[in-house]
Amino acid sequence: MNSQSLAAEFANRTSGFWSYMTREALADWVVRADAEPQPFGALPSAGPRLPGLIRAINDADAKSLREVALGIAGIVVRTTVPAAAETAGQHWLLTPYANGAERWFRLTVGMCWAAEVSYFDDGRITTVFRMADSPIRRALDDGSLRADDLIKFGIARRSDGLRTFAEDATVYHCPDIDGLLWFLDQPAVGEAIRLMNARLVASGQFAWHKSYDPDLAEESWAAAEALSLPDPLDQPRHQAEPRHRWTQEAVPAFPEWQAVNAEAHESARDEHDRLLVLLMTKLNDIDIKPFQPTEPRADLAWRTPDGRLHIVEAKSLLGPTEADRLRLGLGEILDYRHRFSKKEDTDGEDPQAYLLVEHVDDHAWHAICRDVGVRLLVATDSDLWKLN
Repeated sequence: MNSQSLAAEFANRTSGFWSYMTREALADWVVRADAEPQPFGALPSAGPRLPGLIRAINDADAKSLREVALGIAGIVVRTTVPAAAETAGQHWLLTPYANGAERWFRLTVGMCWAAEVSYFDDGRITTVFRMADSPIRRALDDGSLRADDLIKFGIARRSDGLRTFAEDATVYHCPDIDGLLWFLDQPAVGEAIRLMNARLVASGQFAWHKSYDPDLAEESWAAAEALSLPDPLDQPRHQAEPRHRWTQEAVPAFPEWQAVNAEAHESARDEHDRLLVLLMTKLNDIDIKPFQPTEPRADLAWRTPDGRLHIVEAKSLLGPTEADRLRLGLGEILDYRHRFSKKEDTDGEDPQAYLLVEHVDDHAWHAICRDVGVRLLVATDSDLWKLN
């Protein structure tokens, strides 16, 4: 199938979706081999949820199967639903379900279900997709998709009892995350899922407006981003484990006065999260994808095209004095920079360190940070930030 024939198919469809995307653009989106997920910034309301989800998904002691499953559902939405951010609640929605040990998120597109992500008490995560059959059959015929590989990953075809587009529909079940990742990486699979979802939005039918949960949609959007943030160990220029491993002692996130003051603690956490959302938005604007390091655990990190590591410590200034908080934050980021420089093959260039704060009354801190090679990022001057 090519984009011209698909656009001709859509020409006979009346749908409110055409106010978001033309028939020709939708057809091109279906067949393009390099289809990318919709950018995180396309749904700005999801931004404030990201820091908390990064913490939850990356904290091995508190990792939630629910949040991982929701992140997978968000990846499916952002990758396979056309104009997903713009059409949330108008042409698609996510719905949570539970039955005994199984809980799942169902993606509904147009008039029927399109995917389900299930998670179980025993730790399993499985997925089911309803997709167009023709791209799959074509790929199996020409060898670009091998039946033996489907068997290897335990991916099974299932019967589909729905009548909607039944003439070109099939259902596939992935038993685990490894199989899912391989499955979604196959070009024919991506095209098959996008084709079904495109047909569903082009039908113009959607009866679930009152069931749409914007909070769940935003959470899935942000969970997808948190789940897809690259692991620092997968980044270039890391080296073998040092001869003597070190264990960093956890630095308290807040001074003692906040630890016994719940309201102040919450206010400081809110300010901290707002700072990280602002920074991630700025990085998104220049096509840089951040990640959260795990050892040492700086607040955020990213790499510039030259491969250099950049690390940041965000610090709330809610405390006894501004100077106390800035001294604490500067000490933490210098500690992280030193430890990263020992882990990284830096070619003589240490990671670029940043201290991120809401505001600064004593402007001497710009010079203090500059003298030790740290860039002070002040939220009120975010238009002046240099991040590369």
